[in-house]
Amino acid sequence: MIDFSAKIVAWLRERSFFQAAQKTLVMLMPIAVLGSYFQLLFDLVFSPNGLIYNIFGLDKILIDHLWYAGSFVTRGMVQITFGVFGVYAAYFMARYTAQIYHRDSTMSGLAAVLVILFCSYASSSGRDNRMPFTTGLLQVDGVFIALIVGYCVGQVFHLLGRQCLSVKSENTAGIRHRAWISMLPMAVSLMLGIVFGVIIYELQLKTLNSASFNELISRVQTTNNLAEVMLLSVVITLLSWLGIGYPLRSISGTINNAYTAENLTYALHHGNSWNVPYKFLGSSLINSYGAMGGASIVLAIIVVILLRRKNREIETLALFSLLPAAFSSTLGFAIGMPLILNPLFILPEVLLPLINMLLAAGAISLHILPVCVYPILKGTPGILIPFFGTNGDWVALIFPIILFILDVCLLLPVIKIGEKIERQLNLEQEGAINAQK
Repeated sequence: MIDFSAKIVAWLRERSFFQAAQKTLVMLMPIAVLGSYFQLLFDLVFSPNGLIYNIFGLDKILIDHLWYAGSFVTRGMVQITFGVFGVYAAYFMARYTAQIYHRDSTMSGLAAVLVILFCSYASSSGRDNRMPFTTGLLQVDGVFIALIVGYCVGQVFHLLGRQCLSVKSENTAGIRHRAWISMLPMAVSLMLGIVFGVIIYELQLKTLNSASFNELISRVQTTNNLAEVMLLSVVITLLSWLGIGYPLRSISGTINNAYTAENLTYALHHGNSWNVPYKFLGSSLINSYGAMGGASIVLAIIVVILLRRKNREIETLALFSLLPAAFSSTLGFAIGMPLILNPLFILPEVLLPLINMLLAAGAISLHILPVCVYPILKGTPGILIPFFGTNGDWVALIFPIILFILDVCLLLPVIKIGEKIERQLNLEQEGAINAQK
C-alpha cells in the first residue's frame, strides 16, 4: 500500500505545475519563516488582545513609544513578507515553469509580476482610490492565484519563447538580445493579464480575499448541524491545502454572533458550558479541535520530523518553525516544507481534522467534554485553545493532547511515504548524472 501510494504521489509531483509550485514555495521559505516570527511577535506582544500582552499587562509595563515602535516594526515586516507574498510567488513560479522548458526564466518572472500587479490594481479600482492595489491577490492567504498566474505566464513563454541556454557570464549585448527575443511572449502575457484585469474591473469581481468567502465563513460560524460542519471542514481544509487560507484564518479568532453570544450567556449564567444551546457550532468545533487554531497538523508533522531525524535540512526547518507553530503561526513551515499544494499531504490535511472533530463531538455528546464558548486571546497555543475556551476545564486540556498524539501516529506512514519518494528521486538524479558522465 505504501509503495502504491508513493508511486501516485511521485507521479503527481513530476507534473510541471507541481514541480514549479514546490520549487517556488521552497525558495520562498526564508521569507515565510521570517514572516511567521514577526507575526508571532505581533500577535503575542504588540496586539491588545494578544496572549503575552494580557498575561503580563504590557500596557502598564511598556512605555507607549516602545510599544508603538514594536507594533510598527512587526506589522511592517508582516506586510512586506506575507502582505505581498503573491508578487514573490508569481515571479518564481513563472521562472521555474520557464526553466522546465528551457525558456528565459528571468523575463518570464518579470512578466508574471506585471500581470499579478495589474490584476491586483484592477481588483481595487472603483473601491478605494487611495489604495492602488488590493491586498487580496497579493497576500499569502491567496497564494494559489499567484501560482496560477506565474504558471500561465511560464506556459506562454514555453509556447512562444525561444530556447534559452544558461551561461556563466553574460555581457550587455547578450542581455539585450535575450530581452528582445522575449518581447513576444512578454507582450502576449501582458495582453492576457490586461484582458483578465478588465474582466475583474468591469464585473467588479471579488477576487481571492476574505470577502470572497463571506457566505462560506458565515455558514461555518452559524451552523450547529454536525454533518454540515464536517462537510464545510472538508471545503475549508482543502482550500487551505490549495493555498487559499482566508476561510480557515477567519474562524481562528474569537467569533462574535448571536449563536456564540447565546452560548456565552448560558455559560456565564450557569457557571459552565456543558449544556449550552449550540454544542456543535462550526467555528468552535473546527478551530478548537479540527485545526486547533490552524496548528494541529503542522505541529504534528514537525514533531514527527524531529522524532525521525531523517533529513538534516528539513529537521532544521522544523526546529526553526517549532516556536511559531506552537503559537499557531504556521505559515513559515507550511510554505517551507512545503505543505501547500503538496500531493503527499492532501489527505492528512483533510481527514485528520475530520477525525479530531468527530471524536470531540462524540465526547461532547457523551458529556465527557464541555463546549468551547469563551473568547480566546491571539497567539494562544493550538492545543490550549479548548482549555481556555472552556474556562480551564482539565478534560479539555487532556483531550486535545490525546488527539495530537493520535495525529502524530497517523502521520507517521505519510512521512515514510515522503521519505521513500525522496530516496527514489535522489537515486534517479544520481543515475542521470552518472549517465551524463
